[in-house]
Amino acid sequence: MLASAAISSTQEKAKATRVEHIVAMGDESIALTEWRADEKPKGVILAVHGYGDYGPSTFAVAAHDWAKLGITTYAYDQRGFGRNPSNSDWPGHDALINDAGTIASLVRERHPGIPLALVGHSMGGGVVTAALGEGKVDVDKAILLAPALWGGDNLSPFLRALAHTAHIFSPNKRWTGDGIVRIQASDNIEMLRGLGRDPLYVRNPSSREFVGLIRLMDRALAAAPSVTTPILVAYGANDQVLPEAPILNAYDQFSGPKQYEKIDTGWHMLLRDLEGEKVRNLVADFLLETPEKG
Repeated sequence: MLASAAISSTQEKAKATRVEHIVAMGDESIALTEWRADEKPKGVILAVHGYGDYGPSTFAVAAHDWAKLGITTYAYDQRGFGRNPSNSDWPGHDALINDAGTIASLVRERHPGIPLALVGHSMGGGVVTAALGEGKVDVDKAILLAPALWGGDNLSPFLRALAHTAHIFSPNKRWTGDGIVRIQASDNIEMLRGLGRDPLYVRNPSSREFVGLIRLMDRALAAAPSVTTPILVAYGANDQVLPEAPILNAYDQFSGPKQYEKIDTGWHMLLRDLEGEKVRNLVADFLLETPEKG
């Protein structure tokens, strides 16, 4: 697992010490990147990316910032994405949720007694919510960034039926959206162009993946009332990917301490927007803050 994977780790010394791991998960292998704080960390983040993306793509800039504040960050490529051999092969929501729990346990073992936060962006936010509500993870705090929680009654029956019909008749067809919808995910155009050139970035979701995402969001929403972990939810006022109402609906159902922040300059890719530093600082502050003694 993670400890044995360190044998073949590679290190990169730049703004933060970057270490690459391979995590063995049965017959699968999962790429995991670690950005180490210079000294004993004040806090640890395990970060879960969204659909199409992968760990360093989503979290590298943030991880360097967090390292300066004494936070060590781990970000793994979810099955079916990024540097994994399974890239472009949808793994199913069970595997995604279970992986979050397994890797969180490994990270917890490496850093006993240090506050651990689970951070999920977009689809990763759905994975985190389901894992928390179903008791699959043991973390001190959680942060959801533009989380994919558009499930249950929040998703129109028409869209649900359309997705399932496409899945039945053309499960492997990939949809570009050309001529149907135009969505801008961030105001950071240079970053978006970089993703467009990135061979690891999965574009054009298939019918199977659309249905898989819906099932994941349904499961996350069903788990929301059982989420008791202190949680921060951030949503960009300019988000064109996910509507706010379903996120607020899930937020209202969380049972533990919670904080909601609407970022006036934010888009969907909150950490990588032009004003992403605002969100990166918000995440760090939430992790490192200590409860006031009454």
